[in-house]
Amino acid sequence: MMIALTKGYLCPSQPFNGKVHSVFRRAINITTDLTSEPWVSLLGQALPATPTAFQCDFGAHGDLTALVKAGDVVFMRGGVIRLPAAALVVNTSAAKDWPQTEPIMLLNQALIQRNFGLAEAGLSQHCVAPQQQRIRSAHEYIQHLGLTTPMCLASAPEWLTNNIGYGKGLTPSGDDFLLGVLAVLSSVYEIYPKAADIFQRIALQVQQQLGKTTDISAHYLSLALSRHFSQPVQWLVYYLLTTQDESTIAIAMAKNLSIGASSGADTIAGILYCITQLLLS
Repeated sequence: MMIALTKGYLCPSQPFNGKVHSVFRRAINITTDLTSEPWVSLLGQALPATPTAFQCDFGAHGDLTALVKAGDVVFMRGGVIRLPAAALVVNTSAAKDWPQTEPIMLLNQALIQRNFGLAEAGLSQHCVAPQQQRIRSAHEYIQHLGLTTPMCLASAPEWLTNNIGYGKGLTPSGDDFLLGVLAVLSSVYEIYPKAADIFQRIALQVQQQLGKTTDISAHYLSLALSRHFSQPVQWLVYYLLTTQDESTIAIAMAKNLSIGASSGADTIAGILYCITQLLLS
């Protein structure tokens, strides 16, 4: 039996029946029969914690794709998730909740401007264009990705949803970028009326276009519409808007940049774009 180490705050505790949706080397995605929690993930420790995932140490099991297949039956009883075909058992009852950010009640524009500069420099150092030309800003990175953005976010936020499904991979670049935008809007939703309006306008369009992207990406976008984001994304936005400590920014940036082939960088680009448009314009 394997012990789940951490759990997201939206992970189910009640019994469910389900099936494996998809499996990767260190991740299993499960669809359940629960209306409130239709998607659950089992993720390796090195992957970013999400609101609907249990993090586990899969070290002794090798490549999960050799063990688990899409369509395999899954069920949870008494806090224990079982995949009978793979003889895989995960006890979730002792899993610890990962810490969420606190509400942001005050914004300091000078501090945000400084932290933005630190994050943009970190993104630029990480990203190199195909011709080995250094990307010098978040704006240049967004252009490199080929994403669509309005000149003024407040006037045409719906334009951003044209990016849904744009790019390659399990979570296309356009989706990751949009997640970053939504994460910033969500963080100041309660204290900045303009952010709440923009968020709602984007959300209305996203709901109508989830079919344009992958199932996995649609899941994360759906979570974002309810203002739920992965642990690294939550904390990076929080630190960019609140912390005085430069090393804290650097650590949070490194955690996000390590996500996927480019997912972390794409999400950071969305975060920085939204900060520029919403809080520094």
